Amino acid sequence: MLKISTDGASRGNPGAAACSYIIKDENGTLIESYVEFLGETTNNVAEYTAIIRALTKAHLYSDPYLTIYSDSQLAIRQITGLYKIHKPHLQNLYTEVKKLSAQYQHVSWEHVPRTNPDIALCDRLCNEELDRHRI
Repeated sequence: MLKISTDGASRGNPGAAACSYIIKDENGTLIESYVEFLGETTNNVAEYTAIIRALTKAHLYSDPYLTIYSDSQLAIRQITGLYKIHKPHLQNLYTEVKKLSAQYQHVSWEHVPRTNPDIALCDRLCNEELDRHRI
């Protein structure tokens, strides 16, 4: 089972944004980290984009079981059906997440606090990327 932690950040909402993820194997060994500058967007779009980028990449590791961790309560609760989606742009991102996650045998979704060490690493990657763009 792959363990994937994701984060999105924006400075301003909307504002300059970045997303990141890390992928660990079942033993907790880091096998990939990723960060991307997104330009100007909202924090929620950045959170969803991080999940989409991770789901797109995870298939390269040939593991049909994933656990996705995020500190975005909104994204996780929308993806798991606990919250309704009222904004069309988030509905489009949700649809992409569902399409990508259908490629795997099982995907579990976990909301974790920002203090989680893997989420903290993703947050640091986002902030370093924003700093590189002098924002």
